[in-house]
Amino acid sequence: MRMRYLRAILPYPPRLGMGILCFSCFFLFVSPLFLEKAAGDAPKIAFSVENSIFLTDLQGATPQKIAEGYDPEISPRGDMVAFTFYTEEGDRMIGVIPLSEGKEPGKMRLFSSIPGKNSYGPRWSPDGSSLLFNHWMEDLEDWVLGLLTLKDEAFRILAPEQGGLYSPFWSAEGTSVFAQDLDSIYQIDVERGVVMGKMPLFSVLGETIASSAVHFAVSPDGSKWLFDAEIEGTPEWQKLDIPLLSAIFLYTPEDGKARRLTDNSVCALHPAWLPGGEAFIFSGYTPEEAAREGFPFSIFRQSLQSSAAELLLSHGDSPSSVR
Repeated sequence: MRMRYLRAILPYPPRLGMGILCFSCFFLFVSPLFLEKAAGDAPKIAFSVENSIFLTDLQGATPQKIAEGYDPEISPRGDMVAFTFYTEEGDRMIGVIPLSEGKEPGKMRLFSSIPGKNSYGPRWSPDGSSLLFNHWMEDLEDWVLGLLTLKDEAFRILAPEQGGLYSPFWSAEGTSVFAQDLDSIYQIDVERGVVMGKMPLFSVLGETIASSAVHFAVSPDGSKWLFDAEIEGTPEWQKLDIPLLSAIFLYTPEDGKARRLTDNSVCALHPAWLPGGEAFIFSGYTPEEAAREGFPFSIFRQSLQSSAAELLLSHGDSPSSVR
């Protein structure tokens, strides 16, 4: 029997406290497979460590702290990073930091046009002009999809009649977005803001465990979806009191099939495509890291043709890459 559960049922879901990590604890490991770009042209990567956001690249540049926050996503061109910013009062807001080559990051932008006190998890449109995110609509007391256009800071809610939506992500062409409500995946037209289609969530997730925290990523050409989902843990993980293991899967809309990409050696979350759409990065941890105290997450890289992940960054979570 398929299982499902809600991680975002409260307006402010608790965050995992994993202790304090100083910046000097970073250790960057780069394998020869990562050295795919000429010097100065390595894809940029944004990631988080606890409540701090960093920038690095696939060539192994020293991680640079650019902001405090969570859920970072770098823009397709690599000129901005969007993230979730927590105020001193505990409100969650959408923030954006501009980036310039060879210069310090610019001043953080927050958006007063977004109403309420609880928006998180920004996702860039393919052209970098808009942000899609989870938004708590106080009138409905439910989660909806917020859309912000950066140029004029215009905010609107997509398909406001469709509450209880999670895991928002863009189509490759940027004319529609997707989200799920634990039962179905909805496709919503961006211009009109209406639902244009839906399909059963199990047709994508299969026998994995559905939750409100499933993270999707569409390949640059739109032919493939990455997502993370939980399955029953192996005895090695269950001995660590981790009954459910998160894994990365690949779904192909053309044939409606999904296959698992990561193996039981790592608990894998938050996949993000690398340029070209043939490899991806994700955060996760091994049984050894899970057994230790402190921040367990690392960042890994894997190609679609390989069943083995390689360590990229030994401390990091929620990675994203330029496209």
